Amino acid sequence: MLQLLQPIWLFLSAAIIAPVLIHLWNRKPGKILKIGSIQLLKTATVRHARSVRISDWLLLLLRCLLIGLLAVLLSHPVWQRTLTRGQRGWIILEDGAYPHFKSEIDSLLESGCQLHRFDAAFNRIHVNHLPSGDTTTLGYWQLLKTLEAQLPAGFPLYVYSGSQQRRFYGRRPELDLQVQWKVYADNDTVNNWNAYTYPLANGAAMAITGHSGAAYTYYTRQQVPVANMAPLKICVYTDQYKSDADAVIYALQTVQQFTGINLSITTTKPAGENYDWICWLSDAALPATTNGKVLKYATGKPISTNASAGSVGIFKYIPAQTSDSVVLYDTYHHPLITYNNNAYTLYTHVNREWCSLPDNGQFPEILLHALLPVPPAAGHDLRAVAAAQLTGPAAVASNTKMPVNDTTDLQQLCWILIFLVFALERYLALKTPKTNGYGEAGI
Repeated sequence: MLQLLQPIWLFLSAAIIAPVLIHLWNRKPGKILKIGSIQLLKTATVRHARSVRISDWLLLLLRCLLIGLLAVLLSHPVWQRTLTRGQRGWIILEDGAYPHFKSEIDSLLESGCQLHRFDAAFNRIHVNHLPSGDTTTLGYWQLLKTLEAQLPAGFPLYVYSGSQQRRFYGRRPELDLQVQWKVYADNDTVNNWNAYTYPLANGAAMAITGHSGAAYTYYTRQQVPVANMAPLKICVYTDQYKSDADAVIYALQTVQQFTGINLSITTTKPAGENYDWICWLSDAALPATTNGKVLKYATGKPISTNASAGSVGIFKYIPAQTSDSVVLYDTYHHPLITYNNNAYTLYTHVNREWCSLPDNGQFPEILLHALLPVPPAAGHDLRAVAAAQLTGPAAVASNTKMPVNDTTDLQQLCWILIFLVFALERYLALKTPKTNGYGEAGI
């Protein structure tokens, strides 16, 4: 049925009175012709001048129709049709998938299915005008869960998409829809990219290169010549926790020996220098002029505990009162490390009285991942899911769901009608000769 999203604009249709009044008013007085005797014509002339008649009915109707169509256009007309479970269904098509399933999709379209784009809006599209350039970053599960709210229970969906594993993140939802999903994979496509490069102590650099295909993602490393690549500068400062600083420096040296990375480690108090990392192992306030990434101790009264964080035993911690993002919890869900704006806050200390981290072999590994984090492959990741992972038992349709309407926007149709009516009105207005008061062509 026809629905108007902004019906208040229908008041504009009252402007139809304007062309009616203009047609009634636009009557030229009869032209008096001087002849031998006008006495017998006087009464007829007055009676004719006072008669009110509308000429050019077709022009008047076209002009009224033009105003009415404009009012309907501004009212945003849509055509709504109630979707039912028994209808043929929707085809959900991702950009680039049509050539891989052309014959199957064409067959579904001939059977009465509607074609919709696989994005956040699910707009209806035509097979002869397929969009290109998929810019949606949302996961497939999230998109289908959003679509479920727009369709009735048990509605059939035919989904055609790529098989990128990075788009199938999160928990697979239980959909109240009949979904048949088919994917395609570019098995011959391989993506190689430079993940990152770090300086070596021998003057060269180590380049980490990522490689991804339909069945794998892995990284390789290779020494490359580089000119004047600065070392990674780290400041480990403490004023009263010398054993803490020694444990951190020892772990950094272990990382240096393992990777060959060129580290410049200092223990002097930072005073405006540029550092890549500052380990502020002090209860004093961090200088405001520091830059780079920071690892600092939280301040407060410590509390004894017998918790753990992985294989690290936690003996003391400082209760966290913060809104920062929590990086690590202990077994009692106490925050141990938080992060905010390139600053990590540690709610325990790196010494044997507070935790077992100095004696744990994972401590250098933790610092390694902090100093040389492997960036996520993100858009470079071409790993594909198997088609069998998307098949499973159909969801049981629920009858408690409210009916859902399929909405078609009619504004484009209104624009076409307005253009056609306006063109016809202009044609008739220019073609119709002007008449005098007697309904005859003017002299």
